[in-house]
Amino acid sequence: MILDVKGVTKVFRGKGKSRNVANDNLTFTINKGEIFGLLGQNGAGKTTLVNQILGLLTPDDGDIELLGESVMQSPARARSICSVQPQSQVPLGLLTPKQAVTLMGKMRAGKKFNPKRVEKLFEALDMGEWANTEGEKLSGGAKRLTTFCMAVVAPGELVILDEPTNDVDPVRRRYLWQVIRDLTKNGNSVILVTHNVMEAEKAVDRVAIMDKGKILIQGDPSEVKSSVGDRMRIELSLEKELKHIEVPSWALSSHQNGSRLVFSMDPSKVSSTVNWAKDQADKGLVIDYALSPTTIEDAYIELTAKKEAVL
Repeated sequence: MILDVKGVTKVFRGKGKSRNVANDNLTFTINKGEIFGLLGQNGAGKTTLVNQILGLLTPDDGDIELLGESVMQSPARARSICSVQPQSQVPLGLLTPKQAVTLMGKMRAGKKFNPKRVEKLFEALDMGEWANTEGEKLSGGAKRLTTFCMAVVAPGELVILDEPTNDVDPVRRRYLWQVIRDLTKNGNSVILVTHNVMEAEKAVDRVAIMDKGKILIQGDPSEVKSSVGDRMRIELSLEKELKHIEVPSWALSSHQNGSRLVFSMDPSKVSSTVNWAKDQADKGLVIDYALSPTTIEDAYIELTAKKEAVL
């Protein structure tokens, strides 16, 4: 085990008696060579938790152990064990990606730094075309890949990646996930912090879904998906001008984001759902649709909706 989070609670106090419980009794572990996903929207408490793992914040209750030692007792040691890609862009100024990544590699690895590691990373991520371009002239995606390389060029035993694929094009996203998986083959552990639930599902070994400071569920992807039962789901692309469409009465849960509509159903209703979707397409209301098993996104939407209902 590389990380053991035990009952961590963090409260931020405002004016008067106001208080914000950013982390509420969080408990989980991460094993060596594992990709662990922390999933949740902005404000779920993910970044606050990461800052405590790094020893930048101190829990109000509970403890965090990295390789068997308390982070609270040795925060500097925790930062030496971890390497981090922050959510915000790192300002590169006039440094080129190659210079920035090489500099970080030398800082972290010292005399053990191997320049060939930089070349291998750039080749794996297809970054050669702008490896020697000044940072201020780079696109957002190129900067994001550069900061990713800075985090993994000499990776700590625990690598924390906060929204690593933001602004990255689809092709290089695939390359990036392969590099992340290669890290675990070498024994490094990874925390993937993201709100992109669909993308994370394909990458993680285990996952925790966070909402408003709490962990709603954790486990491997199949365990999380099973929490919403034996269901199927259909995803539809609506005509852009269409603001709303009436879902069938047998839909168990539904979620619309712009022109994208998703709803789940009992497997016995698959035939009826396909017929309904065809009818909507014939009417010109639906552009296309796809049927698939339940995803982690479906579990996330239903779990957070249930919590709202309770509140």
